[in-house]
Formats: sequence, structure tokens, C-alpha cells
Amino acid sequence: MGRMMFSKTYQNFLNKFAEDKQEYGKVFLLFAYLFCVVSASTIGRTAADTLFLSRFDNSYLSLMYLPQALVMITAGILFQRYSPKVRLESLMKILIPLISVLVLVSRFGVGLELRWVFPVIYIGYDVFNFLMIVCFWQFATSVMNQRKAKQMIGIVGSGGITGGILSGFGLKALVPLVGTANLIYFYAGLQLLGLVAVYLILSFAKETIEAKPAQPRTTTAKQAVQRKSGLFASVPHLKYVAILSAALVLSLTLIDYQFKVILRGTLQNEALAGFMGSFYGFSGLIALFVQLFISSCILTRFGVMTALLVFPITLIAGSFGILALPVLAMAVIVKGSDKVVGDTLYSSVSQLVMFPVPPEWRGRAKSFLDGIVRNGAKGLAAICLLVVTRLLAPEQLSYIVLVLLVIGIVAGIKVKKAYLHTLLSNLKTGGDDLQKVELNLMDPASRQILIDALSSSDKQQALYAFGLLREMDSFDLTPHLDGLLHHPIPEMCIEALDYVEQKVPEGFEPILQSLAEIDNNQVKAKAILALAAYAKEEYVDEITVHLDDQSVEVQAAAIAGLVKYYSIEGMFRSVGKLKQMMESGQEEERIAMAALFGQIRVKNFYKPLISLLQDSSPLVRIRALESATILHVPPLIVPIIAMLKDSETRRYATQALAAYDEQDILPQLAPYLNQIEIGMYLPAVFERIATQRAFDMLFDCYVAASYDMRDRILESLLRMHKRLPFVDSQQVETYIFHELKLHGQFAEHGASMVGVEGFADIENIVKEIRTEISRRIFQLLSLLYEEKTMQAVYLDWSEGDSRQQANAEEVIDQTLRGSLRTEMTAFMSGSSKMVRNSVTDMPLSEHLNWLSAQGDDWLKQAIQHHTVNKLGTSPNEDLSDLMHRVHLLRHVSLFQGMTSRDLSVIARRLHKLSVEKGAIIIQEGDMGDSLMIMDGGRAGVYRNGQPLGEVKRGDCFGEMAILTQGVRTATIRAEDDVLLWRLDSSVFYDMMFD
Repeated sequence: MGRMMFSKTYQNFLNKFAEDKQEYGKVFLLFAYLFCVVSASTIGRTAADTLFLSRFDNSYLSLMYLPQALVMITAGILFQRYSPKVRLESLMKILIPLISVLVLVSRFGVGLELRWVFPVIYIGYDVFNFLMIVCFWQFATSVMNQRKAKQMIGIVGSGGITGGILSGFGLKALVPLVGTANLIYFYAGLQLLGLVAVYLILSFAKETIEAKPAQPRTTTAKQAVQRKSGLFASVPHLKYVAILSAALVLSLTLIDYQFKVILRGTLQNEALAGFMGSFYGFSGLIALFVQLFISSCILTRFGVMTALLVFPITLIAGSFGILALPVLAMAVIVKGSDKVVGDTLYSSVSQLVMFPVPPEWRGRAKSFLDGIVRNGAKGLAAICLLVVTRLLAPEQLSYIVLVLLVIGIVAGIKVKKAYLHTLLSNLKTGGDDLQKVELNLMDPASRQILIDALSSSDKQQALYAFGLLREMDSFDLTPHLDGLLHHPIPEMCIEALDYVEQKVPEGFEPILQSLAEIDNNQVKAKAILALAAYAKEEYVDEITVHLDDQSVEVQAAAIAGLVKYYSIEGMFRSVGKLKQMMESGQEEERIAMAALFGQIRVKNFYKPLISLLQDSSPLVRIRALESATILHVPPLIVPIIAMLKDSETRRYATQALAAYDEQDILPQLAPYLNQIEIGMYLPAVFERIATQRAFDMLFDCYVAASYDMRDRILESLLRMHKRLPFVDSQQVETYIFHELKLHGQFAEHGASMVGVEGFADIENIVKEIRTEISRRIFQLLSLLYEEKTMQAVYLDWSEGDSRQQANAEEVIDQTLRGSLRTEMTAFMSGSSKMVRNSVTDMPLSEHLNWLSAQGDDWLKQAIQHHTVNKLGTSPNEDLSDLMHRVHLLRHVSLFQGMTSRDLSVIARRLHKLSVEKGAIIIQEGDMGDSLMIMDGGRAGVYRNGQPLGEVKRGDCFGEMAILTQGVRTATIRAEDDVLLWRLDSSVFYDMMFD
């Protein structure tokens, strides 16, 4: 039996490997890389400790903890601050060789017995190990496919466990052969092997490097209130967790000192190094056993809160042991408990205890614990050692440890009450999302709160509890299904039916049959689907009967159940009804059919969806797009792309396209980037795909894009860049030089029109284009340097006074380097105004020809309009009318600050109205939904029948109505025959959405 299970598991692994060789290739290389990093860390730490302890006495050891803590904190702050400014792979290609060189240099210092070298490597190797492990995890998350990382991260992590165990045992055999000092060569060598793994991973996954999709952050009213309330008010149990963490860090630092002092007094040189290797090896093996077989049992049986206390209680027992018997064996047991219990059970509990914390506070709480509490405790422990080691013997430090651990245990007991309070509070208010990590284990008291909440009459609380329990793989909802299926809240019943459809538990068919006959159509439809999931022949006729139900929702559920679960027979029974409803004149039936394909989730059954994507009803098209998002089959890509042109379906089309795997979608999107009608909306699609390949493809099409398209590309690239730091810096500089040149060319050709009568409109458009180019230049710089800094520099330079402009130029001068610095300094110090050059060899017509050829449609239309007027030829009435409307819009306060190009878009959507003298244009008290612009005649303004004034050509009214659709506050009546332009609120918001 065991052999069969192993064979099946092995076969499943081979199948998965065959399906995704590329991703598994990256995973195995990451396994090797982490193996090298952890092995190097173990060997380097052993060498540094042994060399230092063999040459310095206890008084020196106590002095090392403070500088060690300060250097580690400083290194962490510097890395966090400056590493995002450098492409991670480039940083690693520099950092790893640099560390290896420094390690090798330290070996020469050791060989020369330079006394200062040993304290330096004692601290320095810790910093190197810290940097390598941080770089590894950042690199791993960037190269792994985020949709598959959850399943594969365990394989990667096991590389570290394996490296720690094998390097530990390897040290025992290696030290007698090469000596402790020569372990430094192995330390450097393993670092370089890790670098080889980095290069292999980069070459192996050159085009598939991904990062997590950037999600827009929004602030809800609830979050705003919480932010005002403070961290401790929002996370009540955090203060107790902080006290426990601080007590443990202080205790572990003192225990580490005891361990090293007793170890130093017992062993020296190679014997010491060999012993430490065995210690790391055996503690790693025991920790692996505890992680696999004991941690889950403790958490499941005793819960999170009890498990939280196991680690400090273990340390208390060990500290009593050291007081009674201060020998090496006892010190090893206490120190080993840090790895065996602390790195396994306590580490898991530390993650789970943050579970009920609201998502908007969870990150801040963890940062507070890691950055302030733990680092602060390390510094405090170091200061404590400087004082107490002069007063107490090493074994007597256990008294202090015992006091600290008792404080920690008291805080841990307090955590339980506050933790349950937070969880219950979160249940009552509902959560903003479910916990993103695996929740296999929870405290029994917490679990009971969730179970009790299932029967709550509060819909939000019951649904939230159900969602949490459903996510727990270790929790079986089946015993509670009977009550849930008869729950008084219909939404709860629907969720339970959805669970039944997915899990198909035995014995629930009679309940489903009864629910399929009730009056609530939503519950009835879900019950039919759940019953169909059992796929038993005896139910097929019963389900088929519902094809003729009066409810469209129930009919759709019957079709979905037959097609999804009864194969050919189900298709045969339902296809007639399916076709009838798809071709129905009733929108409701077509909407139900469009949503049906998402319910069925059969990828081969997609062709009928194509006609629904082209339906005349926007609601049908939207439902069809939602189904296409679920199916994401390649033949639907082209019809979905076409729907980007429609403002009513654009958002859903964007979501549907982003749902595809990048290897399927990106090649098909590429040709459309050059199509103006669709290409303008593709940057949003690339932004939602949010992979490195998508970033690079969008980045590469920048120069060939129109000016409007460049703006959209850069906006998307900047948002993607927050999660995708990899960008070709040389290519960015090339783009900046291109834009700088373009800025100068527009200045040269635009200056020829400055002050020339009749050219004011063209001059103004050229100024607007140059302003947009300037803004793009600083946006491009934001891809290389901190975005907030570059945008602040741009605002100071473009809108500030002379002092702010000088400061902006100074920042650029100090930040940039090389030719980019030279060009940007010249650009910013030059005049932003266009000055006409009276001496020019080029006639005005050639300047206009150059401007027309730049691909800016609005500029080209303005030049065309001017040329026609100048020549006196038959004017283009539509174009003349458009230019006239743009001039009118310039006087509308609502549109102040908008460019003439933006105004031209609005002008195209204005609707012309003629009103006879004496007619009412708007009536006081009526609901307003439009803005009006006077283009001829006069109109009087009245309130309560009393005249207030009049409006004439160029004036507008209804600015608030177009925004708020509120009540008209006055009556306006035509005093002459009036010509008006009307902009409807729906049209206005449609344009704003575009």
C-alpha cells in the first residue's frame, strides 16, 4: 500500500514537472541558491565564532553584542532605504562578488594574526549573512510565477533546511582536514556558487521574471477612522505580543552569551569548530522533525495561545538547568531549543497570532515588532551585558533570564484575551479580506467563536465566519452543513450550497431536492446546481424539468448543471433551451446565458460566448466579459480586445484580458499597440498583467507611440515600477535624450510664430506640447530615481518661484551623472519661453510643415484651420465649428487649466440647441443634469419670479448640475432667440472615465 502511494505521488510530481518544466527549473535553481546561502552562513558563522572565541576572553565577548546590534540595525536601514534604487539583479551581481572578495581579504588578515580582524569578522560575517538571505528572498519572489509560488515555495525553502543540516555535519568532517581558518575559503566559495545560481536563473527565466501585481490602494471611511485611532487601539493584543517578543530577544541574547562562554571554556580551535558544526547539524535535523510532526499536533490540539507559551516555558526549564548544572551539555540544550522550538513552533505561532489584525494594520504591526521591538531589545540586551557581566558569573545570568521569561509568559497569557477580543471584533464588523496565507491551524477558542458565529442572525458576521472556516483546510464544515442549508439568512444558505457543489459531501441530496422546490429563486438555482454536482443518473430528469421553470435564473442553473456535470447527455437535453435563450428578445434571458458560461467553467464550451460578446445590450456584453474572464481561452482574445473601444465595457474587457497567462495574451496584444483607436487603452491592460515581460513590452514601444499614448504608457509604467524595479537604465536615458531633443525642436519651430498675428492658437498648442514633454522627461527620470523626489523637482521647477527653481536645478545637478546630468542641467537652466528669432533662413510655411508632420492630430487640425483661413479657400465647416467651441469652453471655469487638446475632446461631445425668444431654458426646482454655454442671444435669470440678471454669449450655467445632478436654483428664460451648446452629465462622466 505504501509503495503504491509513493508511486502515485511520484507520478503526480512527474506530471506536474512535465506540464511546467520552466517554472520547476527555476524552483530547483532557487533551491540550490538557498542551499548555498544557508550553507555559507553556517560555515561563516562557525568560523567567525571559533576564531574569535579562541583568541578573546569573556570580557571581550560581552563587548561585542552592542556594536553587533548597532551594525545590524544600520545595515538593515541602509539596505531598506537604498536597495530599491538599484535593480535587484544588478545589486546581487555586484554585492556577492564584493562580499566574497572581502571574505578572502579577511582570510589574509587571519593568516597574519592581525588581532583587530577577528572582532571585525565576528560582526561583519553576520552582516554579510543578513544581506544574502534578504537578497535571496527578494530575488526569489521576483523570478517566481506568483500564481504558482504558493505551491512551490516549500520546495525552495527546503533548500535552506537541507543546507543548514548538511553544512553542519560537513563541518565536523571538514575542520580536522583543513583547519578553522581555511573554512573562510569555503565561505567565499559557496557565496560565488550562489552567484552562479543567480546567473543561471536569470538566463533560464529571462523573459518570465514577474512580480506581484500592483494593486491600487484606496482608503475607506472605516480605514480612515482606524488610522486616527492609532496602532495599539486597532491591534489590542499587540502590546502584549511586543512585551513577549522583547522578553524573548533579551533572554536569547543572554543565553547566547552563556552558551559561548561555556563553549569557550570547554573547547578551543578545531575542536570548537567541529562541535559547532555538529550542533548546527543535529539541531537542524531535530527542528525539521519538530516542524513536520510536532508543531502541527501542538497547534491543532492545544491552539495558538498555548503554543505561544511553549517556547518561553522551554527556555525557563533550560535556565533552571544551567543554574543547577552549568556545563556544556546543559548550555547546548538551552541554545538548541532556540532552533528546535523557536525557529519552528514559535515562528509559526508568531504569524498566526497576527491573523485577526485588520489588513490595513497587519503590515504596520509586523514592522513595529521586527523593526522597533526586536532590534531595540537586541540593543538593550547588549547594554545589559556590558553591565551585568562585570557583576555576575555567566551561569548567574539565568536569574535575569528567568525574570524576563516570567514577564514574557504573563504577557503571553494576556495576549490570549486580547487576541480573542480582536477576532470577535473583526467578526462583528466584517473583514476587508481573508487572510492571504494558509490558515490550516487555529486556536480552539478562536475556532469556536467562528463556529458560533455561523448561526448568528447578523448576516455580515455569519458570512465572514463561514468564509474564514471554509479557507481552513484542517476544518471540516460537513457536520455544520445541515444547519447552514436551513439558515434563516438566504445568503448563508447560498454560500453553503456553493460549498456542497464544490465538495459533494455524502447524504445531502434529500435536502437539496427539497431546496430545489422552494420559492426563493436564488436558493433554488443554487440547490439545482449542487444536486447536479452529484452527477447521478437518478437526478437528471428532475433537473431537466427545471428547464421550463418560470424563473430565468432557475432555467440557467438547470442548463449549467446539465452541461457541467452530465456530459453529452446533459448537453443534448439542454442545448435547445440554451439556444432559445441566447436568441431571445428578452434582455434578462440573454444576460443569464452570458453569465452561464462562467458558471459552467468548461473551457471547450466557449464558442456561443462570441456572439454574446457582440450583443446589442451592454449588460449582456458585460456578463459575457465576466464569463470570458473566468474561462480565459485564447480564441476569445480578439473579440475582447475589440470591446476596449466601448466605454461601457472597457473596464470589464481590461479585466478579462489581464486574466490570461502572459505567454497567451502579450503576443496578441503587441500588434494593437500601434492602433490608435485601441492602443490608447492597452497600457491599463499591461498594468494589470503586471509582469516584467509586460513592463518591458510596454516600455519598448514608447518612442514609436503618439504623444498621447506616451503619456498613458508612462503613467502605467510608473505604477508598475513600484512592484517591478527592473528597468533598462540606458534605454531610459535614451528616451530622455529623445524627449529633450524633441522639446528643443518644438521650441525652435514654435518660436517662429511668437507674436505673429493669427498664430496664437498654434503657439498655445506648441506650448502645451512642450509642457507635456517636460512632464514626461521627469516621469522617465522617476523610473531611475525616487519618484516622489523627481515629481517634487518638476513641480518646483515648472511652477515655483526663482528660489524653488534654483533648488530643483541643484537637486538634479547633485543626483544625476554623466551626459544626462549635463543635458538636464542645460534644459532646466534654459528659458521655458519661446522667443522669436528675427533672423531665420527657414520660411514660416516650413516650420508649419514640420509641426504638422509630428503626428499630433490636434496640432495638425489647428494648422489646417489656420491655413484655410489664410488662403481664403472654402473652409472646413466642421473644423471651424470645433475650433469655435474650443474657444467657448476656455471661458468655462469648470474647465480652467485644461489643455486645448482636452477641450477639443469635450467640444466634440457638445450638443447644439436653438431656443426661441420667451421659451424657458431651465426651470427652478427641476433636477439638473447638464451644463449650458451661451453662443448667441440673451437670457434672463429669475428666482421666485424676480429677475437676478442675464447671461449672454460666452457665459455658461449649470456647472454644479453636471457634477452633482442637483436641483436647479434659478429659472433661465430666453430674452432673444438663443443659440446654446449643451453638455450632458452622463457624457461628461463618460469622458472623465476615459
